Amino acid sequence: MSENHGSGDRDVGGEGSKERTVRHPPHGFRLGDGFVIEEPRRLPLRHRCQVLVCGAGPAGVGAALAAAREGADVILLERWAMAGGMWTAGLVNPFFEWREKGFLVAELIARLESAGAWKLWVKDYCFDPEAMKLTLETMLAEAGVELLYYTLAVDAIRCGDRVRGAVIESKAGREAILADVVIDASGDGDLAARAGCEFRFGSPVDGFVQPMTLMFEIDPIHGLRHRNSGELYDWLRAAIEATGSDFELPFPRYSAAPYVITLPCDAGGAVQATHVYRLNPLDPADLTGATVATRRQAHELTRLLRTMPPFRDVRITATAPAIGLRESRRIIGCATLTRDDLAAGRRFEDAVCAVRFGVDIHRAAGAGTTPDPAHGIRMRPYEIPFRCLLPRDVRGLLLAGRCISGDHYAHASYRVTGSMMATGQAAGLAAAWAVGQGCDPADIDGRRLRRVLAERGCRFLPDDA
Repeated sequence: MSENHGSGDRDVGGEGSKERTVRHPPHGFRLGDGFVIEEPRRLPLRHRCQVLVCGAGPAGVGAALAAAREGADVILLERWAMAGGMWTAGLVNPFFEWREKGFLVAELIARLESAGAWKLWVKDYCFDPEAMKLTLETMLAEAGVELLYYTLAVDAIRCGDRVRGAVIESKAGREAILADVVIDASGDGDLAARAGCEFRFGSPVDGFVQPMTLMFEIDPIHGLRHRNSGELYDWLRAAIEATGSDFELPFPRYSAAPYVITLPCDAGGAVQATHVYRLNPLDPADLTGATVATRRQAHELTRLLRTMPPFRDVRITATAPAIGLRESRRIIGCATLTRDDLAAGRRFEDAVCAVRFGVDIHRAAGAGTTPDPAHGIRMRPYEIPFRCLLPRDVRGLLLAGRCISGDHYAHASYRVTGSMMATGQAAGLAAAWAVGQGCDPADIDGRRLRRVLAERGCRFLPDDA
């Protein structure tokens, strides 16, 4: 047990009873003028491991699986009661950028398909979120990954220039985990930021990040497949006028929203429609306000949908437990992927995956403003170098997922889940190799990493791409 019983423990309930009365000694604090001083404390060491992965979203599960299958002792932390991150807690469909990623991405899709949880929608393939939860947990258990739900990594344990582990918070209190290599797959770069890594935030146009969206699921939709967002936008506008509603659609008429995305069951759909703007995803008050506002939007949008024949009986079956964040911290790495790299379709000798997804910038400041001129910029298929997964400021730490090193424009292309799982599987391999070789992740040969990923089915760009 990790529960650290205090000196006040005593048996109660008579002979043979297992009941205890417990009192933990309170921690000391001193109050200052506008601040609180926390007294030094000794943190219980919950675990030592070889690879610690913080965050069990697409990048985190990819990292944990890859490292564990290479023989590393792996612990995977997750704040929600499920693996999958935006796939499951965020209800985000479809599964973009899964092609050509090979390795664990291909295996995951094969398992979903075998379970009847994978099906073509108009724009790409979709999955059943409940099947995704079970599939990921099965894969993690088979690989021997130790999974800890309901756990937050709240600080980095940094000694000198090296990250040695993380401080965690859970129902068991404040504890520590030490690791040879740590992978930040938190999405927001939480651990890297707390380790002192420099990061960038916001658009160079106005300083805001892209809007947040709360996905929600509805049924029945009778197998509806609308082919473009403009069609549904016009239906909603007509419903607003017909009903005299004062509801304002939270997006303009453009390609990114709204969509009703048919799920594998055909009777239900995931809705990509809600948007909130000019809020900070690193501020809990803004996150709370965004969640309340978008849940209200979801119910109002569903009421409008019921005025249309294809949705006459529709109801909300679930709003996502977690609001979807398109963008937050971008940690500065040993290399930074830029808009120019995308325009040139650059290849890298230490590439971890190729990306073909367009630059998808939802208007950061709201529907009534001029769109960012970079939305839809011309680009070519490009590759993400391993150096973008290596923070510039510290050792012993790898990045995976949307917190990797890139500018605002490149991030708007690579941030989708297939590419993010691909960065995770690469980070996991590199972490396990670093443990095995007794070296820092930055010393891993990126060219070898690319070769091994290619051997495991990851397809990179040809020389004449």
